[in-house]
Amino acid sequence: MELKLKYQDKNIYPLGGILIKGTSPSYWIAQIQEMSLALEQIKVYPLPDTKANTIWGCLVVLSSSDKHIDLGRNNYCQVVNHLLFIPEKSYLFPSVTDLEIEKLLAGQIHLLHPELGLIALTETVDWQSLMVAPLKQDVLITEPAPSVFIPMQVHSFQVKPVPPEEVLKNFEEKAFPTKQKLEDKPLNVFEKAKLALYKQIFSKKNPKEGSSNQEEAPKPLHSLLSFFKNLFTPKNGQWMKNMEEDYEALEKRNQKAIERLLEMLKNDPNEALKYAIPLDENGTVRGGQAFKIDLSKKWFDFSLFNNSSGSLGNHRNGGSGGVMPHDQYQQLQNQYHKTAEELIKQQEYHKAAFVYMKLLKNYHLAAQTLENGKHYQEAASLYLKYANNKTKAAECYEKGNMTMEAIDIYKELNQDEKVGDLYLSIHKQKEAYVHYEKVVDNYKLTGQYVKASLLYRNKMENETGAQDLLREGWRSQKDAFNCLNNYFNNINDPKILGKELESVYSTETHDQNRETFLQVLKYEYHKENEHAERIKEIAYEIIVKQIEKNPNIVTELREFNKNDTQLVKDTVRFKLNPKGSSNT
Repeated sequence: MELKLKYQDKNIYPLGGILIKGTSPSYWIAQIQEMSLALEQIKVYPLPDTKANTIWGCLVVLSSSDKHIDLGRNNYCQVVNHLLFIPEKSYLFPSVTDLEIEKLLAGQIHLLHPELGLIALTETVDWQSLMVAPLKQDVLITEPAPSVFIPMQVHSFQVKPVPPEEVLKNFEEKAFPTKQKLEDKPLNVFEKAKLALYKQIFSKKNPKEGSSNQEEAPKPLHSLLSFFKNLFTPKNGQWMKNMEEDYEALEKRNQKAIERLLEMLKNDPNEALKYAIPLDENGTVRGGQAFKIDLSKKWFDFSLFNNSSGSLGNHRNGGSGGVMPHDQYQQLQNQYHKTAEELIKQQEYHKAAFVYMKLLKNYHLAAQTLENGKHYQEAASLYLKYANNKTKAAECYEKGNMTMEAIDIYKELNQDEKVGDLYLSIHKQKEAYVHYEKVVDNYKLTGQYVKASLLYRNKMENETGAQDLLREGWRSQKDAFNCLNNYFNNINDPKILGKELESVYSTETHDQNRETFLQVLKYEYHKENEHAERIKEIAYEIIVKQIEKNPNIVTELREFNKNDTQLVKDTVRFKLNPKGSSNT
């Protein structure tokens, strides 16, 4: 019998296999993985090609008929009587029975394919024999250095400061000008004569007469020289310019040192600071020996921890300084302040701080200037080392995000609530709560239970603890009204509020606190909630219990009966004659 395959548009036999066309077992295994098939659940038979010693592909025999396999470029096979596999959408011609197939194929699995013909499938693929172990190679493994932990969320940002000594050292090197010696040789006889001659030739500006731009009338000798200059050298006035420059140089050298410094501070403060004279922080003693200074180097090092520079006024450790006349001292001091203010306007905060610190010996203003310029670390160091102001130092560290340094100082100052706030800002809740508890304990000792409860509620998020503190303040009669009033005000559920009102009234009121409780009831009654009638009844009961001890308490009835005018008259009459009213 000759079997043939004919095409049709549907399958009449169950699907039981998959054809993979390809010559490489590695390709087969790749296709099997793409189809998500497990090797232990399938059998794979190699298929020979029509040419000798060549491979066409393989047949994958499925353990069950799964119609949800993503075949890709592969094709299904139908299975006839579990022995014969044929391509999908085909049928056998002529039709044969199962018995005939078993007899024809002798119980052996076969594949009938239009390209390959009838193939007996005798051996499955031995995957283990096809696997080749990779060659072992000695590999030098370099382990990376431990990486920096990068959190998923940044909770706080802090600046790690350097020690105050190093901060001040860097500040000095950055801000303090390099000192220089100013040429200040006295005029000899010839130079004095030249100066006198120049004064006859050149006019000088007189600031006392009119504006600064006004000049004196030209002197006769000056006019004569100008005439000859224009006559003989109309195009070149260099010699006259040289004479003017020489005159100005001699004039400057002839000035007193303090006048020169004042003029330099006004005209060129950056240059003047190189020759600045430090003033004694205690002022200058008037009188004494004649005062004399030279504009030369005043500092021999920039260390803030020892004073190697001389200062005007009284020199405790000796030195070449003397006593400055009071008017000159005031002039120089005022000019230093003006120079510092001008430097601040120019945002030269370090130089302005130098003026305050080294020249005026005002360490607080120096630190404040750096703080205003947002140089918080240097400002904090000055506050600590020189101004002895730990509070301001802590504030600067806080502003500069140097939180741990601020915390250390606030701990020294026993500002536990501030310490807790800063710990909370860097998400260290456990440490924050330790210091908050200290604040709560202090509030309790001083009877400030409302403040303690607010800290529990607002900063520690402990509403139950806050309510317990208010109840404790009520029981201990420490600001009892505010404690109980806040206690009831924090209850939002009307049912719970009603129970608490009854509980406090029945178990915690007595002769010493009934009238305080009555004041709290007035506050609750005016809220006009659903407990108004019961609150009025309790108020009446309290008034009755206290009326013998305090007859004036009857006036409280008006708070619960605003519209009852007769009750107002009755209470007035009772107050005037309590004994007669009671008999009536």
